[in-house]
Amino acid sequence: MVRYRMVVPAACAVFALTACSASQAAAPENGEPAVGTVPVLLDSVNLRLPVQDYLRTDDDAARLGQARLTLARQCLQRFGLDYPAEQPSSAGYGPRSLTERRYGITDAALARTNGYGLGARDPSLQPQPAKPDLGPDGETALTGQGPSAVRGVPVPDGGCLGEADRRLTAGEPAGADLDLGQKLQFQSFDATKRDSRVRAVNQAWSACMARQNYHYTDPLAAMADPAFLRGAPTPEQITVAETDIRCKAETNVIGVWFTVESAYQRRAIDHDSAAFATARAALATQRDVVAEVERSAR
Repeated sequence: MVRYRMVVPAACAVFALTACSASQAAAPENGEPAVGTVPVLLDSVNLRLPVQDYLRTDDDAARLGQARLTLARQCLQRFGLDYPAEQPSSAGYGPRSLTERRYGITDAALARTNGYGLGARDPSLQPQPAKPDLGPDGETALTGQGPSAVRGVPVPDGGCLGEADRRLTAGEPAGADLDLGQKLQFQSFDATKRDSRVRAVNQAWSACMARQNYHYTDPLAAMADPAFLRGAPTPEQITVAETDIRCKAETNVIGVWFTVESAYQRRAIDHDSAAFATARAALATQRDVVAEVERSAR
């Protein structure tokens, strides 16, 4: 659950014109968007950004990957080839949501044992299925690189993977950009790093950390410290991580950053609502195609 807490004075001081007031004037279209009242947040795993209506879910991505593999296998059978590859599963690994670590760590219980690490959810622990050796004919049929025919059978444009991709995008609305949401989620995050309100709250967080003699410009710099990226977490790393989260609570980093990014995303979506509606429809169409492939493979 998203945890709401009483606004602390430090958060109000950092964000006086927005976090503690709902009367901020609207910003120009190409400036910083207005945000109104900013809630005080810490836990971030269950936060949902506006752009997520235009992104594939983890389940969508897993099913799409499996459908692509199924179609590629069916195609390779025309060449008398078997493709025993397995679709790697990411279930149980990595952050639990788009927002869990988007603005840095927030899970105090995990930090107490793993510092900045993900513990059992570390992607490096994920088992990777072996890549099958298809031989030259198989690689040509799969990728389309090489001769235009294999064993007397014409190779489709882009190979069996290209054929699978065309099938999975069949029927999508004209002009749809399936990656529109993905582009926005990167663009909006980049914009927030230059936003004066996010910069101010990060400066307050940095000052809080400095009082404990830890010197980082923002929470992302702490999370990316090379000293914390290898090996088991040290007592020092755990202490820094716990201090990091306490400073986030004191300054309302998550509330400010999430609210500001949501405003950038809503403005972009409203500005190009037709394109985003088309992208959303295309994703729905692709889900239908995936379901059809799943039914045919049973």
